Amino acid sequence: MKEKYYFDVFPELTSERLLLREIRLSEANHMIEITVYDGHQAQNSRDVIRILSQIALDYLNGDGITWGLYLKSTGEFIGNCCFCRGYQNNIAEIGYVLKPDFRGYGYMTEAVKTVTRFGLQDMKVSQVCAYTELENHASQSVLLKAGFVKSTHDEDTYKFISP
Repeated sequence: MKEKYYFDVFPELTSERLLLREIRLSEANHMIEITVYDGHQAQNSRDVIRILSQIALDYLNGDGITWGLYLKSTGEFIGNCCFCRGYQNNIAEIGYVLKPDFRGYGYMTEAVKTVTRFGLQDMKVSQVCAYTELENHASQSVLLKAGFVKSTHDEDTYKFISP
């Protein structure tokens, strides 16, 4: 069972409306409002670059992969979707964030479906899971629309799993 995943070339994915690709450091100014790593919110471009460097290190170490989400129609960066926290027991944990102006249009559901499919079919993970806070109904809706099912919960979070 694999605990790490390495790629010779960063995998670019596409969906109907999105291009999912590696995030470039030159794009840091467009990402401040949604860049978070281990609970730390970026406050400026320097923070974003530091966080992107950690994300790149996770990727190089085989512990995670983060795709930037870009509109095919304009090339605009709108968010990201990732497999994070390693691949313990061959399970990939998915995480995501979308700029507020792009919420409610189905972009994240589209991205989650695309990344989940890649994980299951190409990476051959046994399962994709996600955790949401109990009151994060928007994220729960994304997961349900993407085909995930609610699995368990504790006092703070729900766990969702891919079918």
